[in-house]
Amino acid sequence: MADVLDEVFAAAVLAYRQFVPPLEDREQLTWSSYLQAHLYLIPYLFLAYLVRRQGTRLIRLMLLPTVVPMALRCMYRYKIEDPRLVWLEWSRGLLGWFVIAKSLDFAFAKDGRLKVGEKDLGGIGEPTPSRKKGSEQAAALLGRNPAARILPRSIFDALEVGMTLRGIGWDFGRYTPVPPNTRPLERQAYIRATVKTIICNQLLADLIDTVTKSIPGITNTGGTIFLQDIPSPQRYAVSTAIHLGHGLLISCSVACVYDYVSLVGVILLNQPVSQWPPIHGNLFRARSLHQFWSKSWHQSLRYTFLTLGGFPGKWLAGGLGMVFGSFFASALFHELALAVAGKELHINVFAFFLLQAVGIVLEKAFQALTGRKVGGILGFAWTAIFVLGIGQICTDAWFARGIGGAISIPPFMSPIRMIVLPLIRIAVRYSGLL
Repeated sequence: MADVLDEVFAAAVLAYRQFVPPLEDREQLTWSSYLQAHLYLIPYLFLAYLVRRQGTRLIRLMLLPTVVPMALRCMYRYKIEDPRLVWLEWSRGLLGWFVIAKSLDFAFAKDGRLKVGEKDLGGIGEPTPSRKKGSEQAAALLGRNPAARILPRSIFDALEVGMTLRGIGWDFGRYTPVPPNTRPLERQAYIRATVKTIICNQLLADLIDTVTKSIPGITNTGGTIFLQDIPSPQRYAVSTAIHLGHGLLISCSVACVYDYVSLVGVILLNQPVSQWPPIHGNLFRARSLHQFWSKSWHQSLRYTFLTLGGFPGKWLAGGLGMVFGSFFASALFHELALAVAGKELHINVFAFFLLQAVGIVLEKAFQALTGRKVGGILGFAWTAIFVLGIGQICTDAWFARGIGGAISIPPFMSPIRMIVLPLIRIAVRYSGLL
């Protein structure tokens, strides 16, 4: 019996290594192989097309065993050996696992994916209901959106549902919290405000990135936010500042990408400004851990985490399982994506995310016992303990694997390093301070 189990285990390992080979056996990712590393997007978009058509559930379920292994193979088959490009590898992994999560959702969606207000879908080769509401309305839709007018209907439908993140306007995003608009809704005023926001976020991210990389010991091969050469009080003050800066760097970067895409949507595709509400709430106005993670932090991957862990957790253990499952899925999502760069999983990342779930459950228990929600200045302090305090173990785990010193903003795109720092050096030199 032991021999049989050994053979089964060996076969399982061999099968696993066909999709996730050891780092030393992976091929170097080059410009010529870049398209091959993303070929899984083709069957994924076909799956996205099918989820917008009636009577395709069986086909979608049969296609799933092709999409998921293909995504795994494409992600982990290639590597970039330059440690400075860990962020690029991490992004490639995040995209791949996002596609896997969306593919699972598309395959198991019983009635497909509908927009808010739709009651059914068209069949294969037929237009979706939103395109069957009369020729005049359809013509108006196509006139407003050049992509809908230029692209074949099937490709447009696949891209529309396959690329959506928060699900605004879709059945699966109906309960996603959306921050209130902070920018004008008039088109030209929105474009101007968005450009200003991009500039501010880009400069802040650039400043944080430049300062972080100047800290001794933080490199693209490792490092720690806990500097051992200074006394404890100062050490933890510095680690808190680095951790806060890293969080703001991620927040600004996510906002910049979102705003760039929103400008494409508004300017080139003539989409209404109302389709592009803010990606973040106000991070510093959160008065509870639940508010921070559900409203202040971006919700781009909310449904991804529900698909990978929240819904299975709810099936196993109700609401409690849903909370823990979602945060466990978040940790797994980030770590498996980083494994594309050949990095080992780190227990501290899982500890951080699962402790966030513990904090939220404690908030619910407090509300049940007292009849009051966590809030006010004490709620802010409570949130800060979990996010700014406990969160440092997560940031340190990422920095230990080179995230802090890797290139997040290329030097040639950095105004701080290309313009500000040289000017400061010139000013200091001519002031006689050096």
